[in-house]
Amino acid sequence: MSGQSRQSEYPGRKWFYPFAAALLFASALIVYLPSFDVPFHFDDFKSIPSNPYIRITPLSPQSLYSAAFQDFKQNRPLSNLSFALNYYFNLTRPFGYHAVNFIFHLITGFCLWFLLERLLVRRMKDRGAARLAAFLSALLWMLHPINTQAVTYIVQRHSVMAGAFSILSLLCYDLGRTRKKTWYYISCGLSCLCALLCKETAYVLPIFIFLYELWFFQELGPGWLKRNWKWAAALLVFYLALSALTFRGQMSGKLDTDIKKDPFTWQEHSLSQGRVLLQYAGLVIYPSGAWFSLEHEPDISTSLFNPATTTPAFLLIFGLIGFALLRAKKYPLLSFGILWYFGQLAIEALPLPIDLMNEHRLYLASIPILAAIPVVFAGRQKNLMTSAIICLLIGVFYGTLTYQRNQVWVTPSRLWRDSIMKAPHKNRPWNNYCTVLIEHDDIDRAGKACTVAVNMDPNQAESRSNLGICFMSIGNMPEAEKEFLKATELDPGYGFAYYNLGSLKAEQGDDAAARKYFEKAMRLQTPSARVYFHIGEFYEKRNETENAARAFEAAVAMQPEWVEARLKAASALVELGNCPKAVELVGSSPVKDSRLANITSPCARR
Repeated sequence: MSGQSRQSEYPGRKWFYPFAAALLFASALIVYLPSFDVPFHFDDFKSIPSNPYIRITPLSPQSLYSAAFQDFKQNRPLSNLSFALNYYFNLTRPFGYHAVNFIFHLITGFCLWFLLERLLVRRMKDRGAARLAAFLSALLWMLHPINTQAVTYIVQRHSVMAGAFSILSLLCYDLGRTRKKTWYYISCGLSCLCALLCKETAYVLPIFIFLYELWFFQELGPGWLKRNWKWAAALLVFYLALSALTFRGQMSGKLDTDIKKDPFTWQEHSLSQGRVLLQYAGLVIYPSGAWFSLEHEPDISTSLFNPATTTPAFLLIFGLIGFALLRAKKYPLLSFGILWYFGQLAIEALPLPIDLMNEHRLYLASIPILAAIPVVFAGRQKNLMTSAIICLLIGVFYGTLTYQRNQVWVTPSRLWRDSIMKAPHKNRPWNNYCTVLIEHDDIDRAGKACTVAVNMDPNQAESRSNLGICFMSIGNMPEAEKEFLKATELDPGYGFAYYNLGSLKAEQGDDAAARKYFEKAMRLQTPSARVYFHIGEFYEKRNETENAARAFEAAVAMQPEWVEARLKAASALVELGNCPKAVELVGSSPVKDSRLANITSPCARR
């Protein structure tokens, strides 16, 4: 079809883009509205409230550098830095963190819309259909419940930011190739770098930019390998350098430690991933509220024939990849979509000491599956309005599921009850549910949940410690001490167990033993301000002001916005006569409170 005829079929109605953009934004906002009330969950605590590196008060180069690179045992400096900036402006109020996640989700959706439009307009005969299919693809992707975990679970910002920069990078590359503007290529490179600095799953992005060039601009013409051997060589050098950087000393040591704790062997990880990759596709194709969960229990493959579906799953995967490579020239969109799906899941499908299955991994992988729905309808329906209505109805269905899924995340008890129903044989959901019940002082139910958790995994130190708390709460001190000691035996570095032993001994009146255990908990740098605060109260009641000040200061360092801990620390310092430090502690508070000034008033008279 000629350029003129294609142009004539392009319905240039001025209202389309403003209306479509408003619909995209409004629908995404509606379905994710409940997520703004979601508190911190699970790994959120380790990465945000209990993470000393991101608690920056001055925006100095040193504090930002420390927040980004932390202990050098991770490869996500840019997304780590975003958490630090969130803390600077929002402290530990979850709303601001959710707002940033949602904004990046919007950026990804809009960039996906524009990228698909540019791609489909060149591939489809009807430009009006191509434009509509691109918008509807972005809409379905933004509303699909598979993305809830990535967007609503704050710590998964790593995935959302990596996704946003990845799609932006591809869009800039497409613009650079078609408009021949250097700054688009520069933007592509910078966006690619940002994606790589957010999460390791983006490591495949340079390959896909290269494939995008081959598939959609060179169309795999004769001699494509000879023409591009320099780029292929550059990619090889890049990945060799990236591997050396990724597996540096600190990371290799951490990886070795994690492998020793992993309940599965590398063979079980590898063999199980074939079925998991297909199960992921099932979650996208047939979304059901009964299937979505923070925890999954995929069957573990112990050999190619156990379970029996292990080998067929790999045969199907290799067949699809083979088809994508062999038929790329004839079916470029389908071919690229297949490679994109498996490529986006490739890093986390490696035999690494991570969970076998997690929904946030599908954040970008789901795109070709969902885009296929509008592309097929728009490409085959003579009436575009019918195609649009069908896809919009599917979008309403997806959005309803996402809204409902976000409501599950609103309270920890509801989230973990949901996880238990869908993964009843895993220790973690039972243990976390037990923790929530303990916090709500529902000891009877907490004890039952902790008992199940221990039965699921008797070697889990946290479950043992939680069970000990339940025993201590009902006055069964011998059983409580037994569980706490078992927790320290299973994990000598688990500071909470030593703190609990100290609390038990303090309640029994054995102050000497309590001090011993509390000091052990502090030396282990237990990641909880509450622990340090209660240790400080123990010393305060015994008029051990110096020790109390030390513990309260540790609580403040762990949670700078906690005014009560800062008041206690400053008061102890004033009592010790250390007015300069007390005044500094009061002045550095990120939260203003009139009581802080009153605490140091005796210093003004000295």
